[in-house]
Order: sequence, then structure tokens, then C-alpha cells
Amino acid sequence: MMKIGTRISPDWLNRPQDLQFLKQIGVDCVDITLDICPGYKEAGGRASREGLGKVVEAVEKAGLKIERANTYSHHYQATFLGQPGAEREIDNLVNNAELCGAFQIPVMGIQCFQAGQIAKFHDSAYSWVEGRGGYRHLRVDLKDELDLPAPPGAPTADELWERTLKIYRAVVPAAEKAGVKVAMHGNDPPVPSLHGVPQILHNFAAFERLFSEVPSPNNGMTFCVGTRYESGEDVFEGIRRFGEQGKIFHVHFRNVKGKIPRDRAYEEVSPDTGELDMYRVAKALHDVGYDRVVDYDHIMKLVTDGPEGRQYIAYCVGYMKGLLQSLESNR
Repeated sequence: MMKIGTRISPDWLNRPQDLQFLKQIGVDCVDITLDICPGYKEAGGRASREGLGKVVEAVEKAGLKIERANTYSHHYQATFLGQPGAEREIDNLVNNAELCGAFQIPVMGIQCFQAGQIAKFHDSAYSWVEGRGGYRHLRVDLKDELDLPAPPGAPTADELWERTLKIYRAVVPAAEKAGVKVAMHGNDPPVPSLHGVPQILHNFAAFERLFSEVPSPNNGMTFCVGTRYESGEDVFEGIRRFGEQGKIFHVHFRNVKGKIPRDRAYEEVSPDTGELDMYRVAKALHDVGYDRVVDYDHIMKLVTDGPEGRQYIAYCVGYMKGLLQSLESNR
């Protein structure tokens, strides 16, 4: 049976009752970014055994397990841009994969190059708008960000592929040895360029290329339902294709309104108000034998909620629990 997960940010470790809250409402696993580890940022994106050990201890004390440890692409930006320091960045990623294995964290996330790392978007691109009853959710309007010429100094798509594969050819063998799965989320927003800056992991074909260029049972994906729908491709075909290959290691269970090819915009909304039937999504995952974690991903703003988003988290967890129990009952 699929498990329910949630992302926690570094400040969660200072709120042990909130970790306990997650356990109480039925969360099974947490998804961390490695900057939660003491000393990680100061070391330029390199985790230590001591730092990661403290995080594991705090999470397990609440009865939870870390399911995915994510790295940030800005900690290997020199590699993507062909700048000095690339070898150290790649060595840091190898170290992080080995530590995940040592602490039995099953999945490590590697992020692709995002245009936003070097491009400045228009202020109108991101805004918070009102949904049902006045709750607030994110709207992304790309009409002024697409079909623009490349700015001076931007890497080409070929260069990004070469450098991304350099990372993978070093990290994936280490992850295999450590017993860790490497999950790629892909570009968000999922388009081939933003503000003229190329993005290479924006569609199913790009994922297929990544998996074929570095063939390994440990090379797979975070299947982000929201970005895959926004891209205009068929979410259910993607689940079938990659699920049958055993390439889905983690799922972001997020609903949206809008497709970029059609609308040049989209809105991230609560799971029952988007254009996707999330029961069908859960069933498609179930039908391909996916039994790892589903994570509601981004937090919306409810009128009575605090900045931690506990009420929205509880709502999403209850929603997902209902879907998963329905699947089990209908087996």
C-alpha cells in the first residue's frame, strides 16, 4: 500500500510537537532537503555524518522515517555553468548519496538546472490568488516569460545535457553501491526555456533520455503530478510508462488548473478542485504497483491557518488517506 509523506523544512526540527502532529494525523514518512542538516550549507552542499545523524534521530523520535533527502541545484550550479568548483560539487553529491545509504534513507533527489538560477522573471509571473471560500493559492503566469532570446552567458541545452550526465555518471554508481535510489523531479515550470534560458528536463522524452544515458535500476524520478499535467502531456500515460519501468521513486500528489501549451499559465489548487481526478491518479499508481510515498507537496493558505500550514496539511492527509483506503477496499 502507498504511504503518505510530507516535506519538512529545517525549522521543523525546532518544533518537535509538530513532528508529533504529523504522526498523529497519519503521515508515515517525511521528505527533507539536506540543508536541514547542521553544517550543510556552510560546507557548500555537503552533508556530514554527524549532521544527518541528528536529523534522523529527531525524526525517528517522533515515530517517522525519512523517505527522501533532496539536494538543491544551486549547490551544483558551477557544474551546470561549466565553472571552477564543479569537481568538488560532484564529490559532495557522491558523499551525500553514500550518507543516505548509511542512514537507510531510500531516495535521494537530484535537481536539474532551473532557468530561475540565472534569470530574473517579471513580477507578474507569480501571484497568490483566491480560491474556494477565499483560500489563497499560487498562480503562475508565463505569458511574458516564454519564447524569448537567450541572454548572454546562458548555457545551451547541449551543454546542460553534457553537465547533467556528468553528475549522473558519478553519482548513480555510488548510489547503487549505497542502496539508494536517485530521483529527478524535472523542471518546474515544465517548459524548454524561460526568459530565454534553456531547461532540459521538462517532458517525458527528456526523462527517457536521462534513464537511457545512465542506465540503472537506481536512476528514476519524482513523478510530480502537477508539473506533468501543466506540461500538457498525459499524466496517466506517464504513470503507466514509467511505473511499468519501475522508474517512479516518489510522487508529488498535486492538483492544478491550466496547461501551459493551452493557457500559458496554471494555478496550484487544493486536491479536490483542480482539473485532474485524483482518485484516478491514485488508481493509476496503484495499478502499476507503486507502493512508495505520495506527498501532497505545496501548501495552500487557509484563512484560519498558521504559517506552518497545519490545517492544510491535515486536510490533504485526510483526503489522501480516504483515496488510499478506497483503493484497498476495492481491490
